[in-house]
Amino acid sequence: MDAERLNAKLAPESIAATLIHAGLFLTAYELIKPQIIESVREFFWRGMKDGKMLYDESAYARGVLALNPGSKYLASCAWLVSMDALTDGQVATLGEIRTHRNEIAHELPKLLVDPDFEVRTDLLAAAVECVRCLGVFWGSIEADANPDFDGQEIDYDGIKSGPYLLMEYLASIAGVGSRGEGE
Repeated sequence: MDAERLNAKLAPESIAATLIHAGLFLTAYELIKPQIIESVREFFWRGMKDGKMLYDESAYARGVLALNPGSKYLASCAWLVSMDALTDGQVATLGEIRTHRNEIAHELPKLLVDPDFEVRTDLLAAAVECVRCLGVFWGSIEADANPDFDGQEIDYDGIKSGPYLLMEYLASIAGVGSRGEGE
């Protein structure tokens, strides 16, 4: 039985599917991370002076970093929850995504040959949904701040960010659904 499972895992179509899922998972994480850390910091941007970006450092420290002084990532996640961009459940899932991303990135050979180690497509689908939620949140802020949209009705839930469109496309190629649907 173990030889059969190993042979199935090493079959060319299985290797190809595993590499596609692994690549999509790594891509998802790299699309999520800046929307959490960098975009939250950019929310406190206040302009430019002498060619340098200016931020309201005290507001950022009080409003974000104080939420988890040991981790900009977790502090930013907590701020996003307080802003209703993400739920506590999504943040917990993002922690699982981060852990699984590290397993994939650091143990790729094991992923290719161990029949018991697979890319968690449930987390992949959840990652797509997190990218969607973050895109809606940041897109709604952009729309609300843009005077071109004054007086217009905006379908905020219909906002599709560039990262989300990329994730949605890649997930469809990999056969992974979004909004919590796995293979």
